[in-house]
Amino acid sequence: MAPRSLNDDTTFSPLQSDDTMSLKIRSFFAIALSLAISFPATAQDEKLELLLNRSPSPPNAMGYVNIGSLNQLMDDAGMSPSVSENVDDFWFISDLDISKLQPKWEAGYATVKQPVEASKLAKRLGGYVDEIANQKVVWSPDQTYFVPGKENRLGMLRPADRSLLTQWINDDRGYNFSSYLQSQSKPPEDYLSLMLAIDLHGAFSPVPMTKKLEGLTSLKSKRPEAVASILASIDGVSVLIGRRGLNECIVRASFSKAPASLEPIAAELLAELMERGGSAAPEVATWKVSTKENVLSLQGPITESTLSGLMGIFSLQDRAQQANNLGTGGSANPSKSEQAAYRSKKYFDDVNKIVEQTRKHSSQTTGALAKWNDARARKIDELGTLGVDDAMIQFGTNVGELLRGNALTVRQGNIDAGKIKANQGLYNGGYYNNSDGYGYDFNSTADYNRVTAAKTRGNAYADYKDALYQIDQLTAATRRTMTEKFQIQF
Repeated sequence: MAPRSLNDDTTFSPLQSDDTMSLKIRSFFAIALSLAISFPATAQDEKLELLLNRSPSPPNAMGYVNIGSLNQLMDDAGMSPSVSENVDDFWFISDLDISKLQPKWEAGYATVKQPVEASKLAKRLGGYVDEIANQKVVWSPDQTYFVPGKENRLGMLRPADRSLLTQWINDDRGYNFSSYLQSQSKPPEDYLSLMLAIDLHGAFSPVPMTKKLEGLTSLKSKRPEAVASILASIDGVSVLIGRRGLNECIVRASFSKAPASLEPIAAELLAELMERGGSAAPEVATWKVSTKENVLSLQGPITESTLSGLMGIFSLQDRAQQANNLGTGGSANPSKSEQAAYRSKKYFDDVNKIVEQTRKHSSQTTGALAKWNDARARKIDELGTLGVDDAMIQFGTNVGELLRGNALTVRQGNIDAGKIKANQGLYNGGYYNNSDGYGYDFNSTADYNRVTAAKTRGNAYADYKDALYQIDQLTAATRRTMTEKFQIQF
């Protein structure tokens, strides 16, 4: 039977309260939590609220990923798989820094192919086994706590703050979590490849937002202050990808003020705002828009670069993959040389995967290019290096520096261009006197600004191509060196 659509008659809505439809995903959160952390839970306690209430501190984001389904959709679309098949499902909650789109902390659970034993995981990661409330946990040098559970479930908390983990395991105080996140816990996982929900209530002020909206072509005849008033009333946003295709991506935004007046411009406005924010997703401008009461929905295809950026916000899925990959492959008692070879090869492959994501990303603006490359460099910084050959670590460092260096060059170029444009704004044409005599310059400020912008873009992308060329040279040299050293093909 074909996968059900998110738009079937039984489709959930952000405000749906059907307990039957919400039972499965809410029950799983509770089951995963109770099995991984081993605290008492009764049948009536099996609900998402239990996970939210027992979080280290109040979360503002949560999500679910069905790895097998998402990988299949990406493969069908000719994209690189998202996450290793060693991970089945992944659930998480987080306190997300909205301005930076970086988690302050993350907590979640994954179902993995292989059972995880605490002592073996600690040995492979170079960490140690600790115990909290009679529960064995593993501290990892990459600032992650792992909580091996029953039935191949693996709990994770990042950063590795023991007090946070203790609160998570023992906490019975109960936080007043977001009503928006509670409403988003309703959809059954059977329909989903990916779900992400973020509470944005009170996150934005209409005053600075009005300034940011000025000059946007998508506003057309709309007054910036009127649009800002609605946008700033946002309660939260969810991203949903079904199981039939990547063209079934749905973004739903819930507001306290009716967003119907934004319907004609919503797709173009969102695309333009994302581009200005450095997270360009040009496909959004083609999405279909609809409104119902205080919910605005957009639906359309999602590209690989946009999906990669979305998945890259949170890191726990990579930690789950790393932990499970370390539990597979190789001999039962590998030598130090074999361990170094395996870890170095894994690190090399991970760096190259990040570089490939960088190469495929299509930024519409130089600002988006800088933000993307800086984020990719940060992903390389976060890769585990324990047991990795020193020369390989230096390779990753060099690649990260090249990407980060390009981001800095682009940003500085944009700053310099802004200064030039400001000076050009003081000149609107006029008479001149030089060795050729008198004359009149009819070029407008806009003409000069376009030339300046074109030069800035050209310099930015030239530096970007040069960085990729240097990365290719480094990759080829490192592959030869490591293959010869460990006698396995890198």
